[in-house]
Amino acid sequence: MTNAVTAGRQAGSSPITPPTPQQAQATWPRMVVLGVVLLALAVLALTWSGVGPRVLLGAIGLFGVVQGVRLLRGARTGAVDRTAALVGAGGVWLGALAMGVALLSAAATGWLFVVAAVVALPALAVAATDRRPLALGGAVLVAAAAVAVALLGGVDALLATARVLAAGTVGVLGLANLAGAVGMARIARRPLPAPAAGCGGCACGAGGCGS
Repeated sequence: MTNAVTAGRQAGSSPITPPTPQQAQATWPRMVVLGVVLLALAVLALTWSGVGPRVLLGAIGLFGVVQGVRLLRGARTGAVDRTAALVGAGGVWLGALAMGVALLSAAATGWLFVVAAVVALPALAVAATDRRPLALGGAVLVAAAAVAVALLGGVDALLATARVLAAGTVGVLGLANLAGAVGMARIARRPLPAPAAGCGGCACGAGGCGS
């Protein structure tokens, strides 16, 4: 899948600039909080089979709504482009749908997790460019696995498997955020670069330094 890094490399430009110590200092605490929250939601979903998955789905939906609203506000001010605005609108709609399903029942929550697992890879295949065959192959395998679990273990086994996979995915994302926070904290502890030699604030516009 083409992203900013691969696009820059293909064009011969330099890779993405690493964060400065100031940026890392402001970022790593938020990454820690997000990672801890995601891990807590994953553990809750795995240990409290009746309510935990519904809380997890509701939290995911709330996050989608919040991020979607943020993108839509950015579109109004011109801070983001039309594509980001469409993503924001989709986030608001899907987030509201997820919260509504979470309020219905544990069974409805499980079915939404099943649909998300089966649809996610085909959606990636549509958006992908260089790895579309791989995504399509994964989508076929996921769909076949879902059918096999339903036939061998029944609907309850399918829903339980989907809930476990959803919780596991969120847990992995939480660990990834914590690992990223560790890296950001290391960058934040680096000494600030020395100011570049040159104009120290004198009246350069009036003839230059020493005039």
